[in-house]
Amino acid sequence: MLRSHTEFVLFGLLACVVTASGCSETPGGGASATVYVSLKLDGDEADQGGPGDSAATAVEVAGYGQVMGRVIIEGNAPPFPPPVTEATLKDPASCVLSKIPNERLVVSETGGIANVFVFLAKAPPGTRKPEAAPQEVVFDQQFCTFIPHALFVQTEQPIRILNDDAVLHNVHTFPQRNSEVNQGIAGNNRVGFQIAYSRGEKVPVQVKCDVHPWMLAWHLPLDHPYGTVTADDGTFSIADLPAGTHKLTLWHEVLGVIDDNVSITIEPDGTTSLPDISVSAARFTAGFRGEKPKTVVLSTPR
Repeated sequence: MLRSHTEFVLFGLLACVVTASGCSETPGGGASATVYVSLKLDGDEADQGGPGDSAATAVEVAGYGQVMGRVIIEGNAPPFPPPVTEATLKDPASCVLSKIPNERLVVSETGGIANVFVFLAKAPPGTRKPEAAPQEVVFDQQFCTFIPHALFVQTEQPIRILNDDAVLHNVHTFPQRNSEVNQGIAGNNRVGFQIAYSRGEKVPVQVKCDVHPWMLAWHLPLDHPYGTVTADDGTFSIADLPAGTHKLTLWHEVLGVIDDNVSITIEPDGTTSLPDISVSAARFTAGFRGEKPKTVVLSTPR
């Protein structure tokens, strides 16, 4: 991808002296020069300081606090078809149909919505520099299902890929700003391999298994620590936020952007408890909102 500002060095003549016989080869008495031309190209917003390159301003803040909240559904959750059926199942000895969950929309008995990404689009002024690198997280495969289904990580945070099944899987990511990962992992491999995202993404990254096309997960890498995923009951918390006012973005794989303007005010050493964030059940059948992640549709074996 071309950067917004790209310099091209043109080696040639500084000027062309037009005479009756044409353009002389050595203008200015034989002097030559290297010409530097700066071209400003139309780059996408991601390459002009998007969420992945949001260097936080080093400023003093009054302190740090946390925010807590819950995302709930308003109304009855619409049904979604199962990700795989007996007719399309592969490797049934490992891919046990009854153990493959439908994670398109997970709602608790109390109405909490799981797997909602909650995050700041950019690192705010006063973001603390971490004292240590983020710890490794595990991304596993069990009963032909990715675990966890939704994962928030920071850039350069190591992700350990494991396989608890007896069959071959592969992890295939579809980022917009990072290089794709497409690597197989043998059955029962509990050592695995590491991956990491070098740049933050504006929207979560789809992760698939090309061998078992119903397998789906989402990763959200950001270049700051202010992100999380709602738990099974829809609750979330983000700690160590600089004191002041911020705006949260909420994103779900079915809806896209639930809201990108949830205003929060953080007090030093305080906890901001938000009222429940309600999402109408009708929105889950109304279509996707916001920028769509890079996706792929894999054929299902018949």
